[in-house]
Amino acid sequence: MKSSMLAALITLSVLICCPARSADPPADIRELKLRDWEPRSMMVTKTTIVEKPMFPVIDIHNHLGGGKQILTPDRVRHYLTEMNEAGVRTVVNLDGGWGDRLQETLRALDQAHPGRFITYALVNFDGIDNENWGEREAKRLEESFAAGAKGLKFHKTLGLRYRYKDGKLMTVDDPKLDLVWEMCAKHQRPVVIHIADPAAFFTPLDRSNERWHELNANPGWLFFGDKFPQRQDLLDQLHRVIAKHPKTTFINTHFGNNAEDLASVADKLDKYPNMYVDIDARISELGRQPYTARKFFLKYQDRIMFGTDTNPRREAFRIYYRFLETEDEYFDCSASHHRQGFWNIYGIHLPKDVLEKVYHKNAERVLFGMQDTKPEAEQAAARELRVQPTDDFEVTGDGTAAAWKKASWEPLHRRGKDGLAYETRIKALYSKTGLYVLMDATDAKITATMKEDFLNLWTEDVFEVFLWPDERQTVYFEYEISPLNYELPIIVPNFDGKFLGWRPWHYEGARKTRKATSAVGGALKSGAQVSGWKAEVFIPYQLLEPLQNVPPKSGTHWRANFYRMDYDDGKTTSWDWSRVGKSFHEFQKFGTLVFE
Repeated sequence: MKSSMLAALITLSVLICCPARSADPPADIRELKLRDWEPRSMMVTKTTIVEKPMFPVIDIHNHLGGGKQILTPDRVRHYLTEMNEAGVRTVVNLDGGWGDRLQETLRALDQAHPGRFITYALVNFDGIDNENWGEREAKRLEESFAAGAKGLKFHKTLGLRYRYKDGKLMTVDDPKLDLVWEMCAKHQRPVVIHIADPAAFFTPLDRSNERWHELNANPGWLFFGDKFPQRQDLLDQLHRVIAKHPKTTFINTHFGNNAEDLASVADKLDKYPNMYVDIDARISELGRQPYTARKFFLKYQDRIMFGTDTNPRREAFRIYYRFLETEDEYFDCSASHHRQGFWNIYGIHLPKDVLEKVYHKNAERVLFGMQDTKPEAEQAAARELRVQPTDDFEVTGDGTAAAWKKASWEPLHRRGKDGLAYETRIKALYSKTGLYVLMDATDAKITATMKEDFLNLWTEDVFEVFLWPDERQTVYFEYEISPLNYELPIIVPNFDGKFLGWRPWHYEGARKTRKATSAVGGALKSGAQVSGWKAEVFIPYQLLEPLQNVPPKSGTHWRANFYRMDYDDGKTTSWDWSRVGKSFHEFQKFGTLVFE
């Protein structure tokens, strides 16, 4: 009896410590659970390791966290190490928030590491039932922009989660948000907006769902059922907002929030010139349709930006580079974000000029606050601006003329690191009668008192245009305009650094400029508190006589430069387009205008 009990106890101990395994592995494998299935490809294909991209990268979609508790010096140093190893120049952090958290985030990132990080604000959805919620958040957003936020981010929770007290969802096109969209347009800050999610997330979690593994592991990502809106309804809401607010720039995340249907994304890009897309977390979709994706990138090369939606990690960046730069076939891209389906992807081998736009040029053109992100050596490189033709139009001072839509913004760069952290950018167009220039600058105060033309405007806040049409003659035209709309046009001969300008003869009639200025966020008057100012100028070719190579025609090249001076709070800050030395009159270092 004792021996029987002992044997039973031993057997029980073995069963507890060493669970029984199937004696028939083939029968067991036939019962493999879908969640445990991890296929490994038997394909033997080329593997290209792209450690650094062909051009410096601006990652316009990342979540680095916000506030000093998250953004510790060690964590930020880790981000920078990964960025440096992967050739990433700048990361846009979409987690800025508002108020104290935003200030802490700006100090930890943008201010501590100028040019490496750019922070976006968020809106506060608490109290949406309040009648004045829209006004409250528009005002808060303006304060965030004044603090240094360079744009606004919306998460997919808009349209899916935020509800009024009566249970009704706040839609993406809710009229309460109109003031927020308009505030972004007013300050020319883009909106990065994530609406809905992959198409499979809005279908039943059943045997047909191609993202079963991902959704089974993350059930909160499934939006199928009566309590959620239809995916297409969410997309339609977003597109109505984009159409309603043509002056606001929208960057639709995750390849237009619809990477599974590139024809639909193309249709929206054709309809809405204020819409752009980024590629973050969607190369898994793009890479399984490589022929269509490549054609799309070639056609819409000016509307696509690089983004990852993944904390800086060199291996993640390198998967993106492999997709964009190589012809590699059928490779696993899960390291770029996470496993998003049991398929592999193909590289699309983009041309160099398209890669350069996707990696950084489009971001530099579209985003606000990119002028100080370039290394000093790149800023010093000779600049070139291609100037598009136009019919003549009215100069209003605020850049609202429809003609300006065909021109791209070109940044001016702050000279030195100790000045005020304002931004400056310009556009240019040319007609049969003259050159149009538009300047847009952030500012806090109108530091200008002079109320006559032809005074020493450069001793106060001012914008300056230098035009050198003919390199065979060391004579050029200088034009200055103050925020108060006073001007100083002069002709400058410069021989061996000896220069003395004079007023143009007969400055009247068809030789006279057309000009206007405007203030943003305040009054257009001396000492006013503002968030910026603009200047719009038409310089007639007749005014440039007797300079040669005037008027320009298609293919003409002029040398030129653009400058800005600001004197807020007794601190002098200057900006230039093409980097010069101590003197603005170093004409040999001017950039080039190429007339299209």
